[in-house]
Amino acid sequence: MAKGKDRDRKADIAACILAGGKNSRMNGRKKAFLPVEETVFWKKIAAKLSGCSAIYISVEDRKKYEQTQADVGECGFEGFPLVEDLEKEKGPLGGIYSVLTACEEQAVLFVPCDMPEVDQELVDTMRGEWVRERKPVFLIRDGKRCPFPGIYTKEMLPWIRRQLERKDYKLKKLLNEIEEKIVWLEDERDGGGNINTEEEYRAYLSKIERKELVRISLKEAVEKILEEVRPLDAWEELPLLELSGRTLWEDVYSRHAQPPFPRSPLDGYAIRSQDSIGADDTHGVFLHVIDTIYAGEVSGKKVGEKEAVRLMTGAPIPQGADTVIRQEDVERVGDTISVFQEQHAYENYCDAGEDYSEGTCLLTRGETVGAAECGLLASMGYSHAKVVRNVRAAVIATGSELTEPGSELSFGKIYNANLYLVCSRLTELGVSVVWMDTVQDDARCLKDSIEKACRLDADLILTIGGVSVGQKDIVEETYGLLGAEICFHGVRMKPGSPMMGGSYQKIPMLSFSGNPYGTFVNMELFVLPVLEKMTGSQRYRVEYREGTLAETFEKTGKVPRFVRARWENGTVVWKRQNASGILSSLNGCNCLLEIPPGIEEGRKKGEKVWVRMLSSR
Repeated sequence: MAKGKDRDRKADIAACILAGGKNSRMNGRKKAFLPVEETVFWKKIAAKLSGCSAIYISVEDRKKYEQTQADVGECGFEGFPLVEDLEKEKGPLGGIYSVLTACEEQAVLFVPCDMPEVDQELVDTMRGEWVRERKPVFLIRDGKRCPFPGIYTKEMLPWIRRQLERKDYKLKKLLNEIEEKIVWLEDERDGGGNINTEEEYRAYLSKIERKELVRISLKEAVEKILEEVRPLDAWEELPLLELSGRTLWEDVYSRHAQPPFPRSPLDGYAIRSQDSIGADDTHGVFLHVIDTIYAGEVSGKKVGEKEAVRLMTGAPIPQGADTVIRQEDVERVGDTISVFQEQHAYENYCDAGEDYSEGTCLLTRGETVGAAECGLLASMGYSHAKVVRNVRAAVIATGSELTEPGSELSFGKIYNANLYLVCSRLTELGVSVVWMDTVQDDARCLKDSIEKACRLDADLILTIGGVSVGQKDIVEETYGLLGAEICFHGVRMKPGSPMMGGSYQKIPMLSFSGNPYGTFVNMELFVLPVLEKMTGSQRYRVEYREGTLAETFEKTGKVPRFVRARWENGTVVWKRQNASGILSSLNGCNCLLEIPPGIEEGRKKGEKVWVRMLSSR
């Protein structure tokens, strides 16, 4: 925060917070010291003026403010130069005149102390205009000239003096008189306005506390929730037949070569290739069969000159032999075979380690175990493997209108479909649901349920419904009761835009839209990246496919839209029943069609589009 500086300021621009006035409409409370967000009005404004050479505080009576210092403590003006009004009870014009007269700078940016939401970017823009033009700078909003925030200069002092002498204290009249000397900036930003009364102050605090719904981009929202996610640091060892769908905890290395010995790939005879030289269709070579080996057996005999050993598929190739001839390529009479073709060395011969050698890393941490992986583990001799512990999730649906399936449905009630939609999807994704609950539209009930989930060691807490701005949208209130951190509230996307994300006791929390399809889209877009970071599993990585749109999709918008669809053989068919409250058309979908923002005419039939495949469906 800039304070006074001991140097030549004639070429600089200062700032001033106007803190004078009687504050009568605030019941005598000094507006400069009104609390807001762990600070006070004047300090919040001063933080946005830090680029100025000095920040002056304009007061009507220095002694009164110096006495107030003791009452407000750290919120006081200590260290900032106070400028007392030279002309008493002349309103803001008197304060402006006094500061411009007392300061060394040629220009001063004035901001009233009851304008805490003055825009930082706007302040910088106005200062930049003064640096370029060396003229007073003021704003035009909605066609009206605004005296604040404004850059007043010493050149304006004669006009201000004349107005004071005429006892005309209207700032807008001053601006009209010198309009040709002013740089006027058109501005559409909301500077927050002045807060003049107790009622306006309470409304402002309510707005600040609630922070309203400031929607952020999908990318930003995912990044924010991932900052709250910690990888799981626990594993369990399971037998082979319990590994399907689980995520490997560590790399797996082969304990031996596979095959561990030279073996025959077919039924035939092991021979020495040199003994087949000269064999052809008319001149056979005769070999003596000395043994027979089945898979799993070992022969103690070595193949010598003009000898052969009968082999079955998978049997070890005996010493001395360097090739295997197929049984259908020989004729056998008793213990003698006739070979009618030359056989090359190592033909039909599987070397030891043909599949993999000892010490080879065959499976890596994060891989999902399926049938192939399970078979590979068995081939290496593993009976068990270490896998990442399953993510433990809690799912809590909110709504006094919800009825459990199997119960009689009263008028005005609906069945609790979202709870089962989310829990079933989590199960598909390999997540263990450790807490499943439904609560009324009561923030304290939801708080109690979340605390129960924490006691059950949930790694992830999901709530459904209650995230918008209606009277019974209780989730934000619940976060407040818990003291939970809110990372975001509102995402620029359709459907599911009102969702929230945060954390409680270092457990990430996601609060979904109450509309069924909005719930599902929130699940797909947020839970999968959370699971990937928690487990390190590659199964949660999104697969995108390109396809051709079967029918025109006409809707457009300023935010990304996710449409339920089906990708099949390169064709994308979207479902016509696409309202966020409709669940039935989700059946049969295997992807989400993403419609980017800003496309004026939607997507045409035959266009190439990208879809996001639904994992594990």
